[in-house]
Amino acid sequence: MRGTAARGTLRLAAVAALVAACLAAGWPAGAAGGWAVVVNNESDLRRIARDDLARIYLGKKTLWEEKGTRIAPALLEEGDALTAEFLDSVVKKSVSQYRAYWKRLLFSGGGAAPKAFRQSTQVIEFVARQPGGIGIVDASAVDARVRVVETLD
Repeated sequence: MRGTAARGTLRLAAVAALVAACLAAGWPAGAAGGWAVVVNNESDLRRIARDDLARIYLGKKTLWEEKGTRIAPALLEEGDALTAEFLDSVVKKSVSQYRAYWKRLLFSGGGAAPKAFRQSTQVIEFVARQPGGIGIVDASAVDARVRVVETLD
């Protein structure tokens, strides 16, 4: 009995250490759910508020203030579970609501919808090539071509 309790305590400590390491690395709160916010390595952005992130993906924020660079948002396709989780938790819309929102906006001549890709590696490649790039990717796919941004509540 005692050995089982000790192993359980060690597992809990290991999970806590992993979560702390992810947060220290700047992974957003969503990373625990699997997604991460990444930006082009040339960006000065280190942290972003969830409200600003939602405004970007709704086309309401289109320029980075520090440099005046046009924001180039990207995410995974609508059918991806990470996209659904991100839209629900940050943008506060279901996939179908988000699609309808952008259809209305585009029909009225406003804005350009975020680029959608099949794989996180494609989002990362896009963000790495775009000076104002920002993307929502699977946290496990992040590599040195982009930088993870901490998401603030």
